[in-house]
Amino acid sequence: MKQMHLLPVSFALCGALVACGGSKQQPVVESAPAAAPAADTTAAAAPAAPDLSNPTDRYSYALGMDLGKAVANINVPLNVDVLMGAIRDQVDSSREVLMSDSASESALQDLLLQMQKKKEAEDKAKAQKALDDQKSFFADNAKDSTVKVTPKGVQYKVIKDAEGISPKAGDKVQVHYVGSLLDGTEFDNSVKRGEPLEFPVNAVIEGWQDLLQVMKEGMKVKAWIPSELAYGEAGVPPLIPANAMLIFEVELLKVYAEVPAIDSAAVAPAVEPAAQPATTEAAPADKKADAQKPAAKAAKPAAKTEAKPASKPAAKAAKPAAKK
Repeated sequence: MKQMHLLPVSFALCGALVACGGSKQQPVVESAPAAAPAADTTAAAAPAAPDLSNPTDRYSYALGMDLGKAVANINVPLNVDVLMGAIRDQVDSSREVLMSDSASESALQDLLLQMQKKKEAEDKAKAQKALDDQKSFFADNAKDSTVKVTPKGVQYKVIKDAEGISPKAGDKVQVHYVGSLLDGTEFDNSVKRGEPLEFPVNAVIEGWQDLLQVMKEGMKVKAWIPSELAYGEAGVPPLIPANAMLIFEVELLKVYAEVPAIDSAAVAPAVEPAAQPATTEAAPADKKADAQKPAAKAAKPAAKTEAKPASKPAAKAAKPAAKK
């Protein structure tokens, strides 16, 4: 249940800050400098433990937990003693608040900007590391004599061979697959869903298009797709990071080959004009045969001129889809 409407603006801003700071908790707090010891150190008693059976203590502690989770994920140095003092100043009317609302909002905006810059720098470093890691992986993987390479650079190893047909760019296929990252993180699995996927070859990422067209119906392979043939620098957050190499086990279950267009004019039987007078029945047999020859010849160019354009646009149309 969302309770953001119960919290002050600063809590909402903490939510935005956490989005910049990531989900991994880090030790990002600093304690305030040690104060001079009080004259009577026994006077400062430790706060009593909360009584969670008491409704006030229970929701007070819950609010503290909620704020603590947000603060723990803010990936910049914080002074936790100053933070707790500000909370006391705000909730205790007998204490003086040291900042105006506008000054507080400005400080939080500065913090947000600082966190965004830090996150961008970290993301850039991670993306570069991903490129370096996959380059090293592909170099080592190529040393395996059982690993093959597609025309565009997808490495693959045959798990189960087959003698079926290979799909073309305009064909539709049915596949089972398991997708994971270089670190082993699985991001998709049609086998677990118990439902194979059907799609046109030219409707998926470029690496898949390249791979499928070297496979045969019934074949199963393990493939390593470089990021440039997958989702590139953008990735698909949060599942697929920037510059992620993708690893797939792919089983090509079925190829639905594209049916070429049929030219009805080319296959229609040649018929002589019906308007011929009945007196032509007496024409010699050899003249009748001569009359049919032009019609038969006329059918041949129709087949040539119509069949070629039918296949060429489909091939051209596949190219823009592949770029996407």
